[in-house]
Order: sequence, then C-alpha cells, then structure tokens
Amino acid sequence: MAVKNIAVTDTLETFRTTFNDMALNDFGDIANLSGAISSTNLVDAMNETISIATSTAGWTIRDTSSTTQLIGGGDILTVLGTSNEIEAVVSATDTLTIGLPNAVSITTSITAPTVSTGNMSLTNGSITDSSGQISFGNENLVTTGTLGAGAITGTSITGSGATHTLGTVQISGNTISSTDSSEIDFDDRIRATSFFTNAALGQFFEQSGFPRIESNQTGGSGTFGNNLLIMDANLYMNQNHGILFEGNTADANTTTLFAVDPTGTNQLNLPNETGTIISTGSTDAITESMMANDSVSSVEMKSLSTLQILNSSGTPLKTIHGAGV
Repeated sequence: MAVKNIAVTDTLETFRTTFNDMALNDFGDIANLSGAISSTNLVDAMNETISIATSTAGWTIRDTSSTTQLIGGGDILTVLGTSNEIEAVVSATDTLTIGLPNAVSITTSITAPTVSTGNMSLTNGSITDSSGQISFGNENLVTTGTLGAGAITGTSITGSGATHTLGTVQISGNTISSTDSSEIDFDDRIRATSFFTNAALGQFFEQSGFPRIESNQTGGSGTFGNNLLIMDANLYMNQNHGILFEGNTADANTTTLFAVDPTGTNQLNLPNETGTIISTGSTDAITESMMANDSVSSVEMKSLSTLQILNSSGTPLKTIHGAGV
C-alpha cells in the first residue's frame, strides 16, 4: 500500500481521484469481504478477525476458579511446578508430563480414606503394616495421651511422671505399692541382696556364706511373733546377744537365754521329753521320781556322815551314809 498525499493547493478533483484510488487499491473491494465478517468498520472487523483466527488456531485454558486464558498462535504456555510438590516436564513430541517428585512436601494437609506407602497404611487413625511390625528406628515416641497396648517389650521403659501405675501396682521413686490393698503378692521366688522391714529396724541378708537376721533397733533386740520355725540350718547369735522371751504376759519382765563366752566348741542337748529345765537357781525342784536307784553315793555328798552296824567281833555289817550337819 503506497502512501497517498494531498497537498493543500490541490484541487477538489485531485482529492476525489486520490481517495477513490486508495479505496480501490489499498482497502480492497468490500464485495470480496467474507460473509463471516459482520462488522462494518475497520476496527471491529479486525477484532472479529482475531477472534475467528484464535478460535481455530488457538485454545483456551481454565483453572478451578473458572478463570480463563486464551492461548493463540505464537503464545507460550508455561507450567511451573511448586518445589517438592509437583514436577512438570516437556518432552518431544508435544508432550507435557505432570507428576510428583520422590519427596513430596504438603504445606497444609492431605485427605484420603486410606493413605498407603509401601507395606504401611493409615486409615481412620489406625496405622498398620502388612509385615506385622512398624519400626520407628532410634527415634523417641512421645504422646501426651494414653498409650494402650496388649504388651510392651523393650530394653528399658522410662516414665517422666512421679508415679507410674501398672494394673494395681504403682511405682513412685524407689517405692512399690498396691493401689487396692496393703500387700503385693509374688507367685515366684524373690532374690535380693538384702531385705529390710518397713522402718528398716530388721534386716535379712547373707554374710560369709550364711543367712543372717539382724536387728537395727537400739540395743540390737528383736521380737519374733507367734512361732519361729528354722529348718535345716543353724541359728547364729552374734557376740553379746541372746534370745529374749516375753512369756505369756507382755510386761517389763523377760527371760533371756544367753551363752557364757565359750572357750571351745560346746554342745548342749535338750532331752527328748516333756518337762522343766532345772538350773542352779531352782529350789525344791528335784523330786524322788527324777532320781534313779543308787544314783546318789557317798562321793556326791558334800558333808558326809557314816553310821556303821558292827557284829560282836567288831566287823562292819552295814554302813549307812548320810549328809552331815
């Protein structure tokens, strides 16, 4: 299209012929205009032409919010994947691949009936694994709620609170107690270095290969209630200690069985009979039935008096021994 100029000094005829030539050669014959174009002015016709061109050669994209964008010839569609969330790869021929990276980061949340990864599944608050075991490695498992389990197995179990309860048995520091009674029952043997009474006044332990019962009470005394049964062992009393008996009445009167410091290995045997032990302090305790025939001779008398019966020749017939005055 050539440039047309009309000078101010040109005649009206020059203007007419120049304009008609421009309309014929520069704009073309309107009769040749496509019927698809309905606009009657140049600007609207150009806009309408662009719309028709893009509708056939271009395309429109739309997102979830119904926002649209026209993509025409020569335009570039850029697909950007968010780091660690989406990966977009363009490859030949005319291929766009959108996928997830090996490590996916989700800034808010993921919602699904079941989330599966490998053998492990998460469904409605339940974590299961088809192998039957879930490992947390060397990480700590922390919860402010209650941990419910059929059995807990581990090399050690450490609690952060002051008191821990297993069933009806509670542990507070170094104290083990029962929550529903005053005693704890053990169905098996208990082995310990030492056993103390509640107030540590008595102790049962081993020393030099022998079991030992010791009183920590002032004076070293101890009391055995009801009957004390000792089998297959010796009862050893430490030096300067004896066995104290209260008797039938709980009062200030007691009887102490005490051994004089031995100078050898002595043994006192209790006879196989029922009776009363006689001591040097007993008075009128020996009866005739306790003495055997001929059990007392002259040598047992401290002061000896002798009565002899003589015959006519002066020979003693009988000798009678008696205690002297």
